[in-house]
Amino acid sequence: MNPTSTNPVAVPTDTSSPKRTSYVVWAIAAVAFLVAIAAYPYLPDTMPTHWGLSGKPDGWSPKSFGAFFVPGMIVLFAVLFPILERIDPKREQYKNFRKPWFAIQISFAAFFLYVEVLTFYAALVPAHNDIVGTGIPAGIGVLFIILGNYLGKIRQNWFIGLRTPWTLEDPEVWNKSQRLAGRMFVLAGILMLVSAFLVRSQVALFTILMVTVVAVSIVPIVYSYVLAVRKRKANHE
Repeated sequence: MNPTSTNPVAVPTDTSSPKRTSYVVWAIAAVAFLVAIAAYPYLPDTMPTHWGLSGKPDGWSPKSFGAFFVPGMIVLFAVLFPILERIDPKREQYKNFRKPWFAIQISFAAFFLYVEVLTFYAALVPAHNDIVGTGIPAGIGVLFIILGNYLGKIRQNWFIGLRTPWTLEDPEVWNKSQRLAGRMFVLAGILMLVSAFLVRSQVALFTILMVTVVAVSIVPIVYSYVLAVRKRKANHE
């Protein structure tokens, strides 16, 4: 491929501080731990931690694990996100999408805090434990909508976004593929959110969720390949 044939979209450098992002993620982690500590005396000794296709709990854990698993996951994110940025071979690109990267980190941390509150409620009010079967798909839908609004603004890197051999090779293919992925994420999120409240069958809801996830994963990959092939052909004509 002729390297002079690519015209990456110029993006102003974003000077937002990475430290601010880290502080917010750590603050969400602290809130998650405070919620766990406050709820701990009231949680059952064995609490539900997994829900099956029926929407009912089918897996349980000691509350010493169940109460602090999600806060621990948020801490893991808080530690891992800055490391990924530092070790990325394309780490210089992050300054060009600092705000989207900020929003993505916060979104994941906030989603896990939401999961924690939802599962605690189900454990504390067993009569309503089927709320997780609706609440989690709805939360995933909202997360997809948020991510979709930022995917198109992410620039080439090795850890975030649609990373295929063709997108990593060509900034133009990357940008076009990311924009498609972003639009598909938004549409998929809306479908999940609506389905969570309208579809009564947990099996049907799970099927919609899986088909949607597979579609938003495969279609942009195929699209990036098609773009790359077309560009190679055009460059050789």
